[in-house]
Amino acid sequence: MRTLTFMLAAALMPCHAWSEPAAAKKWKDQAEFSLVTTNGNSKATTTSAKNAFGWDFRPSFRLDTEAGGLGSKSKGTVTAEQYFAWEKVSYKLDDRNYVFEKYRWDRDRFAKLSHRHELSAGAGRELWKTPKDLLIGEVAPAYVNEERIEAKRNDFGAARFYSKLTHKFSDTASFSQDAEYIQSVKMAKDNRLNTETAVTAALTDLFSLKASYIWKHNSLPPAGAAKDDTTTAVALLASF
Repeated sequence: MRTLTFMLAAALMPCHAWSEPAAAKKWKDQAEFSLVTTNGNSKATTTSAKNAFGWDFRPSFRLDTEAGGLGSKSKGTVTAEQYFAWEKVSYKLDDRNYVFEKYRWDRDRFAKLSHRHELSAGAGRELWKTPKDLLIGEVAPAYVNEERIEAKRNDFGAARFYSKLTHKFSDTASFSQDAEYIQSVKMAKDNRLNTETAVTAALTDLFSLKASYIWKHNSLPPAGAAKDDTTTAVALLASF
């Protein structure tokens, strides 16, 4: 009888008393999709999709990847076609400083870029950090190789500067501002500036709504391409 009583008591005890603590999640994936169609006086369709993945695969190592594409068609004619992919591996030196390597590939047919490769390696730091704010800065030497459409290949060494500010308005709403500047060391007039301003609001634990404005500036674009490209979008995010 004593043995039976002990077995019943053990069975009724909370399971967590016998199981080990759950391991902290080491990865995060976020998918983004937007679709805009117009019909009537104008007929156009624009689609955009991205996927970002982050993984803390070692105590001080982190892998980040992102890939995406954008396409636009008006009256059966393609008016925009962009693709990109990048990977970044970073190593934390301490709580606020880290080193990293990054590779990025781009293709933009209407900006006269068949392929663009960018490789950089440098250092970053958390410049300002509060419970609601985070500002990081990065600096790195870089190598850029551009295979242009109907133009000569353009390759050069460069200096890359990057910063990102994020601010949490609440547990469900946030703001972010990215800015990247790439300066050619081959020609002083040759530089790039890429920015993204975004506001994100959670709809559920899984889905969020993101409004963003992207500005890309190339001081010396290929012949026939504009210096500035802008994209305004509202997208649905799914976070895992």
